Amino acid sequence: MTGGRIVTGLLHRMRTFARDEHATATMEFLIMFPIVITMFIAVFENGVILTRQVLMERSLDEGVRLLRLVRNITDETTGQSRALTSVDIAQAICDNTRAIPNCLEVLVVDLRVIDTTTYDLPTADVACVDRRDLSIRPANEFRQGQDNELVVIRVCAIIDRILPFSGFGLNLARDDTGGLHIVASSIFVNEPQ
Repeated sequence: MTGGRIVTGLLHRMRTFARDEHATATMEFLIMFPIVITMFIAVFENGVILTRQVLMERSLDEGVRLLRLVRNITDETTGQSRALTSVDIAQAICDNTRAIPNCLEVLVVDLRVIDTTTYDLPTADVACVDRRDLSIRPANEFRQGQDNELVVIRVCAIIDRILPFSGFGLNLARDDTGGLHIVASSIFVNEPQ
């Protein structure tokens, strides 16, 4: 008889516990909070990545304006006129955007003249810098071309993510260090001098 009371009491307590609704909101919060906060941070970071992309494209437009209108600049150290270099364009792009950390170290500029008989564009792959060894730079071209020539300019920068899965769905290339490649490009015609 004592065993029957124990079983009955235990079943009664289990039913009471199952029907009890105290702290159910807390449990739901504890289960859902990590998921919601992770999604919020990922969406926020995707917004930051896209903002950096847009700012780099705008800065590239400023660099293209410099290339179209000015082909020679006065060197500050020698006072002599010299042709623009990829470093000058990278400096102009980095001066116009603060959204890319270590911009001059991770930004690569590629400038190529397009053959107007075939209009063959370069491949879509842009060689970015290898952050494991910044002394090694990709062998990109930098040819300004002549008057009225069609020119394509492409730049690539590497940015870091906050979360390992952020940038998901943005179709951005990733390197071995986990950085995302953001690429901007533009085509323009050299203005006659």
